[in-house]
Amino acid sequence: MVENRLYELSGETLIINLPEELDHHVAQKLRQQTDYLFISKRIRNVIFNYEKTSFMDSSGIGLVMGRYREVRYLKGNIYLVNINPKMKRVIEISGLYKVAKRTDDVHSALEEIVEMAKV
Repeated sequence: MVENRLYELSGETLIINLPEELDHHVAQKLRQQTDYLFISKRIRNVIFNYEKTSFMDSSGIGLVMGRYREVRYLKGNIYLVNINPKMKRVIEISGLYKVAKRTDDVHSALEEIVEMAKV
């Protein structure tokens, strides 16, 4: 598994450990970096880890939706994990649960990805 503080790569899965605040400036930077990773690595699934996140505006929602469009084309999935009650409300209102799967943590999402690959 390739790791840094913000990104981890496990096979064809990109794990994004989101920062405390996911606003326009941060989302723009993440968008550029993940676009590069999609081109340079073979990414099919993305896990957004909200463990440290306490704020997300509409640009954060757009970031998730953009990655969804990328993985949908590759028959992959988006996962939202470690969601606190405040973020849960934002995600529910935004409709992200309609396009993303939810699991309790990164490990559970990775297990589900492995199981789906067996089918």
